[in-house]
Amino acid sequence: MTAPTALGYFRAVAIDFDGTISEGGEAPRPEVVDALADARAAGLRVALVTGRIMEELRQVWPSVGASIDVVVAENGSVLWAPDFHRLLALPVDRRLDDALDRAGVRFRRGEALLAASVADEPAVVRCIRDLQLDCQTVANRSELMVLSAGVSKGSGLYRALGHLGLSFHNAIAVGDAENDLSLLEQSELAVAVGNAVAPLKAVADVLLDEADGTGVARFVDRVLGGQRLRPSPRWQVRLGASPAGGDVMLPASQVNVLVTGGTGQGKSYIAGLLAEQLIDLDYSVLVVDPEGDHVGLGRLPGALVVGGDEVLPAPDAVLRLLHHRYASVIVDLSGVATSAGIQFQRDLLARVEAHRRETGLPHWVLVDEADQLLGCMLPSLAGLEPAYKGYCLVTWRPDALPPQTLAALDVVVATDPSGPDDHVATLAAAVAEMPRFEMAKLLEASAEGHAVLARRTGRARASPFIVGLRATPHLRHLHKYEHRPLDPGHCFHFRRNSDELTGVLAANLVQLEAELTRCEDAVLRHHCPHHDFSRWVRDVFHDGELATRLHEAEAMVGDRSTAVAVEQARLELIAAIQDRVLR
Repeated sequence: MTAPTALGYFRAVAIDFDGTISEGGEAPRPEVVDALADARAAGLRVALVTGRIMEELRQVWPSVGASIDVVVAENGSVLWAPDFHRLLALPVDRRLDDALDRAGVRFRRGEALLAASVADEPAVVRCIRDLQLDCQTVANRSELMVLSAGVSKGSGLYRALGHLGLSFHNAIAVGDAENDLSLLEQSELAVAVGNAVAPLKAVADVLLDEADGTGVARFVDRVLGGQRLRPSPRWQVRLGASPAGGDVMLPASQVNVLVTGGTGQGKSYIAGLLAEQLIDLDYSVLVVDPEGDHVGLGRLPGALVVGGDEVLPAPDAVLRLLHHRYASVIVDLSGVATSAGIQFQRDLLARVEAHRRETGLPHWVLVDEADQLLGCMLPSLAGLEPAYKGYCLVTWRPDALPPQTLAALDVVVATDPSGPDDHVATLAAAVAEMPRFEMAKLLEASAEGHAVLARRTGRARASPFIVGLRATPHLRHLHKYEHRPLDPGHCFHFRRNSDELTGVLAANLVQLEAELTRCEDAVLRHHCPHHDFSRWVRDVFHDGELATRLHEAEAMVGDRSTAVAVEQARLELIAAIQDRVLR
């Protein structure tokens, strides 16, 4: 399938028949059929979702199979395509036929539903109650449908999109009547034609000026012509609460987000908070997790963790996993060396972007420790083009982001800055289009567990907030501390003095702790005054909290420190590492 060029995010449009593309119950006018053909030519799949009985639909529109990809008929009960036909619901109990005949109610039977007049609804409901049937009645203007309980246009659309290999989060739905409510709810963007009933207009994201097929045809033309479709306010995630207690929300699609701040300031926690809500809303999320921070997301339904202590699947296998019921995948790279992890990310992200343009999946790509890719992958990451949103980048080095990345950001979530020359405040201020000193004041006023939301659009461009609580655990760097090997160039090399190596090196914190327990005093007398241990932890692991504790222990050793002081520093260094690893 050729990826849409104008539509970007959307891959399907689901359209009602009567009152939406059909006027007076007749076949759509030629200009409507032409608009649907143009949409399909652009790569958009078209689903017709109707309350009509399939045979009755084909009587008034014999060429329906040439204009659409799939039909959901009988209000969600039947799935039909030119080469496919499936019943999605049990037929209404046939005992109801005899009861309605005795009551003098005129009706028609389809493959699964019964169709009657809405004027006869009281009599129909009495018959259903007398027979104690598990049925529902659904009004569609002057028509009444009797269906199996739980069946709706929304449930039918979900099945139809599954048949097409698409997610409802990539679908636009268009309708006009009461029975289209579930159709619009089961879509990323809800559209009501100009002649729609008031309840439908109340929930729609887009209200068309024109009625019926004219409105649909012109809407399709505008979209194919490049009209931007704003994210629906029905789909949002909550970052936390404002100081006044109001919810601080983000659109759940079609934006690019940067989470940034000093080391140890909760960036990965916030990114995980965003990811777990997206997963809960059935968005497909790919999490590239170099440090194993996000494996707790695997506890959510529909989320799968790969890698870690097990062999990493190939990038193409990760893409196949994303299509299993539009799942979310957390790729844990903590079990591989840094260079191998960066190469895997390059290969995966290069394939992911082409995959997203082809299928719409995943909806989101979250890249933690994004600074590991700076200068090698991000400058050419096509997913950061304005037409292809859905990236969440997490980094402590926003100053190193390439210009095209900065230009594509819609939102910055910033934590407490690390110093007076901090680039976090500069970037957040640029996105919010406000003076840097004002942004710096907001950040400096932030306490632990607080952050600032900066966005390019909206009334409140910069909003301080209290970070919300997560439902899944944030396992901060767990694998990295215990097992993850580093490349030799990043390992800690122990020395007796500036000219003599001991021959021992540490590739992770467990190895660092082990050597600290047995190394000579001369090793500590050399490294502690230079604060080598704390610098290594800060530069390689970006763990400011642990680095601070190690720095305090190192300060106990000077040029003339006693053996007792050196041993006390050794114990403090080991205790700090053990506390962090076992937390």
